[in-house]
Amino acid sequence: MAVRIASTLSEHPLATHAVGECAGALLEAGGHSPDLVLLSVTPPLTGALEDILGATRALLAPGVELAVTSDRILTAGREVTLTTALSMCALWVTDGLSLPTLQTPAEEPEPRVKAIRLSGCIDLEKPDDSELEQLRAATGTLILFGDPSLRSAAQILRSISEVAPGLRVIGGTTGSSRNPGPARLFLNGQMHTDGLIAALISPQVPTNETVSQGCTAFGAPMLVTRAERNVMYELDGRSALEVVQELLATVALDSRPAARDALRIGVAQTKESDHNPIHYFGVLGADKAAKSIMVEEEVGLGATVQFALRDARSATEDLVAVLSTLPKAQACLAFTSGSRNPAYFGSPHHEASVISEALPAAAVWGISCCDVFGSNTAGVQVLDHAASLLSFPVSGRADFGAI
Repeated sequence: MAVRIASTLSEHPLATHAVGECAGALLEAGGHSPDLVLLSVTPPLTGALEDILGATRALLAPGVELAVTSDRILTAGREVTLTTALSMCALWVTDGLSLPTLQTPAEEPEPRVKAIRLSGCIDLEKPDDSELEQLRAATGTLILFGDPSLRSAAQILRSISEVAPGLRVIGGTTGSSRNPGPARLFLNGQMHTDGLIAALISPQVPTNETVSQGCTAFGAPMLVTRAERNVMYELDGRSALEVVQELLATVALDSRPAARDALRIGVAQTKESDHNPIHYFGVLGADKAAKSIMVEEEVGLGATVQFALRDARSATEDLVAVLSTLPKAQACLAFTSGSRNPAYFGSPHHEASVISEALPAAAVWGISCCDVFGSNTAGVQVLDHAASLLSFPVSGRADFGAI
C-alpha cells in the first residue's frame, strides 16, 4: 500500500474560519474521504470542539476521526502554546493498483484504519472476555490517546503487549492543564470523558516508531548485586549510595545540584533494539544509614544498570540521535511530554525545529501529552519526560509520495 499524509494548522480565532482553512488545505493536498484524520485544539477552542468535528466530518468525510485537546501543538518548525489554534493531520491510503479489484457482494474490504475504543475498565483477570479481544494478534500501528486520570494505563499497555506482541503503540494521555475537569476524547464524533480511543492502522502501511528518553548515560554499566523490590543496596558488590556519590563527584562542580535533580537510572533490557536498549526511570532518594538508594521501579538481582542525567541538553542530544536513525520520511507524528516545554529548553519551537531540521521534507503533526506511550525492549510503556515519534517513510511510488 502507498500512503499520502498532510498536516495543517490554523490560528484563526474563529472556529468556523479555522475549520475552513484546515479542511481546505487537506482537500487540496489529498482530496475527500481520508482514511484517518487526527485533530487537536488548544484550550481556547475546547468549547467549540464538537462543532469543529461536525464541520470537519461534513467537509472531509474521514473514515476514522480522532480528536483531543492539548496545551501545545507541534507542526513543521513551530509550536503553539498560548494562542487559539486548530491542527489537523490526514492520511490517505491506496492499494497502488491501476485497476479496481473485483469483489462479490458478500465480501467486505478490510478497513485500512479501524476505530478502537477501550473504556479503561478492562477485566485483566479474564483477558478473553475483555475489550482487549478486539486487538488480539493485531499487527500494524495503534495511535492511542487516553484520559490523563486513568490509573490503569500502564497495566493496559502491558496487556496490549501480551495480546498483540507485534503491534506498534504510540500516543499518550491528553488534556488541558488550563481547563481542569474530565478529559475530552472524540472518536468518530462521539465524546468520551474516560478510557482510551485509538486508530489501528493496517500493517501494510509502513511506519517507524522510536522513543527519545532525553538521557545521557555516564559512568560504567554495573550489576545489581543486592536489592529488594525497588531498593538497591549494592552495585558491583559496593554500597549503592557510595557509587552514586562518586559518580556525581565526576560532574562539573557548578552543575552538581542540577545533576542530583536530573539523575536517572537505566536498566538494560534482555533484547536488542535499534536505539533504546536501556529503559530509564527516576531515582527517588537515599537512605544514608543503609547506604541504599530507592528507585521508581523494581530492579531484579543481577540486572545491568547505568546512571544517566536528564536535562535540556541531554534531551536535545538524544532527540537528534533518535531522529538520525530514521529513514527519509514524508511525515512524522510527535507525542511529547508536557514537561518538555519552551521553558525547559529555554527557547520557543525547540522540539518542532529539531524534528523539522532532521526530517526537512516531512509533514509534522504533534501534541503535548501528560504522559507518553511508547515501545522499547521492555514493551509498551507509559513514559515521562519523553518524546515518542512515528514516522512514515517516503513512498516508493513517485506519483503518490510526500506532500
